[in-house]
Amino acid sequence: MDGTARDGGRMKRSRPATRERLLDAASEVFGERGFAAATVEEVCERAGFTRGAFYSNFATKEELLLALLDREEAQVLERLSAAVDTATRDSSLVSVVTGRLFDLQPFGSGNYGLRAELSLLAVRNPELAAPYLAARRAFRARFQPFLERALASAGLRLTVSADDALVTIEALFDVSARDALIAGADPNAGDNLARRMLPALLAGMTTRHGD
Repeated sequence: MDGTARDGGRMKRSRPATRERLLDAASEVFGERGFAAATVEEVCERAGFTRGAFYSNFATKEELLLALLDREEAQVLERLSAAVDTATRDSSLVSVVTGRLFDLQPFGSGNYGLRAELSLLAVRNPELAAPYLAARRAFRARFQPFLERALASAGLRLTVSADDALVTIEALFDVSARDALIAGADPNAGDNLARRMLPALLAGMTTRHGD
C-alpha cells in the first residue's frame, strides 16, 4: 500500500493527488462491478491506499460517487466552454447546437450506469435525496450559461425556462443511452434516439433572436 495514508505530513501535502487517484480507481471499479457491489476496500486497493486515506477524503461510498460524477460533469463543462468559444455561425442553426451538444454528450452515456444507480439510491434513501438533488441543480446551473451561449451563437434563444430545457435534454440523453445499452448498441451512435430527436426538441424550445 502507498505510504500516503500513514504519513500525516505527506498526506497533507499530496491530498489533492490522493483524492484524484481514489476517484480514478472508483471510476474503474464502479464501472466493472457496479456501484452497489463495489466496496471501499476494492477502491482503496485499486488506488494503492489504505482505508484511512479513503476516509480522510470521503465520508461514505455515496459521497465518493457524487464527487466522481461532479468531476466528470466539470470536465464536460470545460469542453463545452471551449466548443462555444470557437463556434462559428452556420446556415442550419438548430443543427449546429445539436451537433455541439451531441458530440459533447453533456449528460454522459459513459457514466449512465453510475447515474442510474445513484438516482435509485436517492429514491430509496431520504438522506441521499437532498445532496443528490442539490448536485443535479448545481450542474444545471453551471451548464445553463454554456447552453445559452451556444444558442446565442446560432442566433437562437430559449422560449422555456433554462432549467426545464436542461431537465428535458437530460431526460432525452438518459433514455437514449439506456435503450442503446440494453439493446447492446453503441449509445453514441450517430443514429441513436438523442441524435434523431434533439433537433426537434431544440426547435420546439427556441426561437430566433428578435422574434
